[in-house]
Amino acid sequence: MAVRHVARMGNPVLRLAAEAVPVEVIRSKAFQRFLDDLLESMIEHDGTGLAAPQVFESVRAVVFCFDDSDPIFLVNPVITPISEERRDGYEGCLSVPGLRGKVSRWMDIRVDALDRDGKPFAFEAHGWPARIVQHECDHLDGVLYVDRAEPGSLAFLSEFRRFGPPIPLPKGHEDEEDEDPEDDGDEE
Repeated sequence: MAVRHVARMGNPVLRLAAEAVPVEVIRSKAFQRFLDDLLESMIEHDGTGLAAPQVFESVRAVVFCFDDSDPIFLVNPVITPISEERRDGYEGCLSVPGLRGKVSRWMDIRVDALDRDGKPFAFEAHGWPARIVQHECDHLDGVLYVDRAEPGSLAFLSEFRRFGPPIPLPKGHEDEEDEDPEDDGDEE
């Protein structure tokens, strides 16, 4: 197993629609090693989940863990909302380090996928687990949470921890940015 580097926002791999993985490839030793690397990378980078495009592999595979559960691998996942309820919540991402933003997500979803052995399975996710699955699967379509974030809700993590969620901008001012001329973009 190997820890892989995480692609950051701006890298083109994060904006591609990832390719489906054929069953015979899923069962190959090389792909199994890749899934092990994906898991090890998620753990090393202290993530809740990680999608293949985030480690420079444009294939439809993700891994995540709910609390202390065993890791769950999804290959070629399809998400279907099973209720109309959506809820706002703040999200962060290993590919967008140091930021948080408010995103509306379905509260109840069904997931159909192949497991790491290429066998079909399905499950329902509700609340926080549903948010994690949607966030990770968005990566497979070239979508980052910042694309879905409510205008005016993005905040640097240090400020978010210090002051809480940002106050939304007044109507008509959504395009204003608070740029720090001293900020060179490096992470702390």
